Amino acid sequence: MLFFTLLGFGLRLHRLDFQPLWGDEGWSVYFATENLLQLIALTAADIHPPLYYLLLKGWFGLMGVGPESARLLSVLIGTLLIPVLFVLGRRLFGARVGVIAAAIAALMPMAIYYAQEVRMYGLVTLLGAASTYFLVRWQQHIEKPSAGRVYLLGYIATMTAALYTMYYAAFIVLFQLLYTLIVYLRSASRHLNRVLALAGPFLLVGLLYLPWVIYATPRLLDYIDNKRNVEGYAPLGLARFFSDHIIAFSLGHLPDYMLDYAWAALIAAGLALVGLVFAFLKRPRSALLLCLYLLTPLTIGYLVNLLYPFTPRYFERTLLLAAPAFWLLIAVGLGWLWARHYLFLGLATAGLLLVTLVSLFSFYNWPRYPAEDYRPLLADISAQATPEDTVLASYQWQLGLYRAYLSAPRPHLFPVPGWGRDWSAAAGGSARLTADLTAIFEQSPRLWFPAYQASGHIWEDEAEQAIADLGYPALLEWYSPQTKLTLAGSGQMPMKPAEAVNFGDRLSLIEAEVGDEVFETGRDIIPIRLVWQKTANLGSEHRVSLRLADAAGRTWTTRDSYPQAGHAFFTDLDIGGLLTDHHGLLTPAGAPPGLYRLLLSVRRIDDAHPLDLLNQAKQPTGAELLLAEVELGEPEPPLAPAALPVQTELMANFGQAARLVGYSLGQPPFKSGEALPLTLFWQSQAEGLEQLSAVVELEDEAGQILVTHDREPLWPATEWRVGTLLRDPHDISLPPTLPPGDYQLFVSLVTGQGDHLTVQGASRLLLGTVTTTERPHNFEAPVPSEPLAVNFSGQVELIGFDLPETSVDAGSTLPLTLYWHSLTTFDQNWKVFVHLIDADGNIKSQQDQIPGAGQFPTTSWVPDEYITDSYNIPIPADLPPGEAAYRLRIGLYDANDFNRMLVVAEGQITGDHVVLESWPISVE
Repeated sequence: MLFFTLLGFGLRLHRLDFQPLWGDEGWSVYFATENLLQLIALTAADIHPPLYYLLLKGWFGLMGVGPESARLLSVLIGTLLIPVLFVLGRRLFGARVGVIAAAIAALMPMAIYYAQEVRMYGLVTLLGAASTYFLVRWQQHIEKPSAGRVYLLGYIATMTAALYTMYYAAFIVLFQLLYTLIVYLRSASRHLNRVLALAGPFLLVGLLYLPWVIYATPRLLDYIDNKRNVEGYAPLGLARFFSDHIIAFSLGHLPDYMLDYAWAALIAAGLALVGLVFAFLKRPRSALLLCLYLLTPLTIGYLVNLLYPFTPRYFERTLLLAAPAFWLLIAVGLGWLWARHYLFLGLATAGLLLVTLVSLFSFYNWPRYPAEDYRPLLADISAQATPEDTVLASYQWQLGLYRAYLSAPRPHLFPVPGWGRDWSAAAGGSARLTADLTAIFEQSPRLWFPAYQASGHIWEDEAEQAIADLGYPALLEWYSPQTKLTLAGSGQMPMKPAEAVNFGDRLSLIEAEVGDEVFETGRDIIPIRLVWQKTANLGSEHRVSLRLADAAGRTWTTRDSYPQAGHAFFTDLDIGGLLTDHHGLLTPAGAPPGLYRLLLSVRRIDDAHPLDLLNQAKQPTGAELLLAEVELGEPEPPLAPAALPVQTELMANFGQAARLVGYSLGQPPFKSGEALPLTLFWQSQAEGLEQLSAVVELEDEAGQILVTHDREPLWPATEWRVGTLLRDPHDISLPPTLPPGDYQLFVSLVTGQGDHLTVQGASRLLLGTVTTTERPHNFEAPVPSEPLAVNFSGQVELIGFDLPETSVDAGSTLPLTLYWHSLTTFDQNWKVFVHLIDADGNIKSQQDQIPGAGQFPTTSWVPDEYITDSYNIPIPADLPPGEAAYRLRIGLYDANDFNRMLVVAEGQITGDHVVLESWPISVE
């Protein structure tokens, strides 16, 4: 018995943190973390009495509040069931059956399942089995009351406790009462004293339970009636009801992909049937007890199902309290085979063990509640929030999950009044919604709102609209099909004005303000207030795009959103109408302190094409408006590594100086001649560090290093503090001549003296394998319809173009193909611009792109290669018509600083573009 108890304990501990707490477990934590009087009052209106929650509350007092500590209580309760079934089986059928019962209780998936769940089902099952054992022992000593007093007290205590744990424990009392009555009727002694002795314990249990019945019954009936009306489950038929429970008791809860495996329950059911037959033949009184133990709860449960159906997924848990009888019958069946048929015993045991292990493998590896897993969401909140932040709790179970997963010091948890009802416009709660959110934004710099959408989202949508009006929404992210997270900043800070501009003669930004303070990276939200005026029809839906870039043009974070966080649309705005639009930009975790450029654009939803910024002369000046320069500073206290957007986690220590939290790579394929985008995520382990450089190497199968990239982190290590997080992007240039294949990617940290910091016992760390491909190169000169010879900086030559038509309709496109001849290799990426200009040189339309629509970046060009580069220049529908009124202007520029490549003729610089003067464009 001890062996199986230890085995069962280990199986119940295994992967204790694998499954997330789900909604019902959130309820448990919620109740257990309320004060004592509130706990009792709340559970009186709930579907379960308070004892389990009281035990959990006391357990939290000893162990602390957390998901694993909560589950550990269930583990201990579930483990105690093993010796209880041992002593009950031994008492009813002998030591052999007792040992087998202990083995079955240790291994049964259903027993393990609810020994890891923060619910009361394991406790009521334990108490029901213990009370049955005490009842049997007491009735065996009924003629000698003094000898059976301990068992009598044990029965009264465990049965009363079971009733205070779960209302369905009454089914256990009923089976015990039926058993006692049948035994009494079949006995020879029927005098009054015996009746009183037999009935006494049941009366005492009833009296002890009566106060709770009187206190809770009115509230409970209201709850049950409301639950039935709201959930609307259909009752199950007799065969389905009983078979579902036998399958669950045999195999546990089967996931969808294993439903066809339900037939395997026949092994356990067959053994239980053998055990029942044998028991009635050899020990009919014990057989009667087990038969009533199993069938009474199931039968009454079925009748309840007809009147008040409750059949959600895994509903069999509510009658888990009957499972010990089924497991004891299996033990009796195996015990009978043990005594008579070793071959059949071996086959039956092997079959039972096999199906059990298959079911356990699924239990330990299949996520049961992926749509209800709040761990990623709460991990993100925990990594970035401070105690001054506020998190809204829409439901009691949500609040329980917050308390379990958000360790102290955690944000302020704000239960939504009436759990949403008091914020609903339909209930007249709009004023309270506004007042509560206003107060929250006055007290908290950030508001987090995990909105649960599966039960409807009427008041949630109203709350999101109010948040968009009162705060500065910075994040809206779906963590599951039924849960999305909204994050908004309060904007309680000085604001500085930004420039008012014209976007494409369709939208005017007439007012703009940006928060004016030093923002902590990864934590603070930059508030942005925009006031739009619609001046013309946009033709299609557009979004507001914000981008935070450093001085080198590198993008650190972006936010794309419809106006008012998706609660307004430019297409719905009347011409001349105004729209006040709040946006928040969450600063990027790991960004180095310093000045950044906050850029604004308005982009078409379909293809992200931006509206042009127009100057007073209605000439395009770009696509992004510099709203402000903002200063980012270090977060205090430092953020947790979970705040970093790591793709591959490593947690590798480089000496005592720094930890490589992980890295991210861009999307493959990685082409020769292009940059390999690698971001390293560091966490400082010390301060006062010497100069360090990150060295990235690409090594082939022969061990030859073909690429070496050596650069200091963007934020020098000499300025790091303990706990500093750094997002360190590197663009590793892949030579255009690099052969396609698999290469190992290494990183090392090197001091100014050239010493490599030790990492995992080596001088460098293997990140992984990178597969590169080679872009096909064309070395055969094309024959353009219009030859040219325009040399750009001695690096590339425009050798001609195809212009199929020179007369186009307004609103159409103008096709153009350029032919380039590469004269060398490039160490930077150049973009081509093609402008349609009028006689005064004003840009009327344009198309800018990396050659070949991104397929042929200049860094991939090799000497003497020819590039075919096609365009379709949009002709504005309102472009004035004219015969030979327009020309094409062509050149190349660096997208980071907009410097253009110069045109050279006979060794002299003649400009930075070429105009196709001899090929005028007519528009009709």
